[in-house]
Amino acid sequence: MLCSDMYDYQTYANALVKSILVDSASTASTVAIDNKIEQAMDLVKSHLMFAVREEVEVLKEKITELMERISQLEYENTVLRQYATQEALQQIQQPRHTSNT
Repeated sequence: MLCSDMYDYQTYANALVKSILVDSASTASTVAIDNKIEQAMDLVKSHLMFAVREEVEVLKEKITELMERISQLEYENTVLRQYATQEALQQIQQPRHTSNT
């Protein structure tokens, strides 16, 4: 979805740039050029703000899911530790040696 939106914004921004180049042929249109540049900057800013807000929402949802998962795992861990043998609990507390190669 963002790629499609980005393409639309890029197309619009390209049209603005072309319009600016045409306008720059005339020195009397300096104000128009400034306005178009400001419009393009505002467009980019609003698009980036939208994209950031959208990404923040996705990340908030993921954080909520992960927090729920942590809570469930902590509960399971508590229950399992109640029924584990001393030998099993000692084995769990020993540092794990994992190979990253």
